[in-house]
Amino acid sequence: MTGQSALDRVERYFARKATRAGWLARRRLGKADDGDETLRQTLIAAVAGSLRPDGSVGGTASATIGAIDDLLDLDPPPELLVAPLDWLMGLVGKPGAYHEGCSSARHGHRVCEHFLGGFFSPAPATQRVAPITVPDGKTYRVESQARFAVSVAALRAALRGGRGDSPAIARHLDSFKHLLDEWQRPDEHLPFDLLFGAMAAVAVAPSRWQPLLDRLVDLAAGFQLSDGTWQRGDFFHALAGLVEVRRPGATAVLRRAAPALLQRQRDDGSFGSVARDERALIGLRVLLVVGD
Repeated sequence: MTGQSALDRVERYFARKATRAGWLARRRLGKADDGDETLRQTLIAAVAGSLRPDGSVGGTASATIGAIDDLLDLDPPPELLVAPLDWLMGLVGKPGAYHEGCSSARHGHRVCEHFLGGFFSPAPATQRVAPITVPDGKTYRVESQARFAVSVAALRAALRGGRGDSPAIARHLDSFKHLLDEWQRPDEHLPFDLLFGAMAAVAVAPSRWQPLLDRLVDLAAGFQLSDGTWQRGDFFHALAGLVEVRRPGATAVLRRAAPALLQRQRDDGSFGSVARDERALIGLRVLLVVGD
């Protein structure tokens, strides 16, 4: 299968989908139809209607992050983002954040409060967060990993929403520098999948974080197998992080991953039954990047 035939399949898959993913796919393909502006307004209204007066969705971090991301994708009136972003920023450094607490094992792996900071708390430490499934279909079942994943998703949402001037945001980004060595020898303390969530966040950070982003991409490239996949990483979770990076190094990694992506495409244009629309959207974005 060629890249163009794969793109044609994805285009057919999204042609009539009245969803956020469908709207985004048609816009990226330059194939918007007459009803897409009405659809955009409807989708914005649906997300806005799910927000509490405090700006959250049910007082839940993951749901609120999802709402912020959806709104940012749909280019809403700026005032709609103020309350949810304020609520999200209120989670920084609250009890239950990933970096809290120190033990000999955590200190040895540099995943404690002596090295890290600025993380968002998805819930108090007494409340279980895992399992958590991120939009691309990757599920984190270990509690510490789920808290890390939620925090990097919150970091990305805050950066996209224009909150990058916060000292806590800078502290969170700085924390990734302490974790680079750990990702070179990933284990249960810091599994490799978490690198790609961090990468997606750093990709939308100010330009001064570009050296950190390049090092994250280099790590991903170093662990990529000859077939373009990752032994220690979920394939679509990896693609979701890499496709956010508009740098030659990331494009080269995506080109090596493209054959494995094509092998996973179904006749209907999707890439499996897990997170069906989101993975089709990721696939579309990768195909557009490697086809440039």
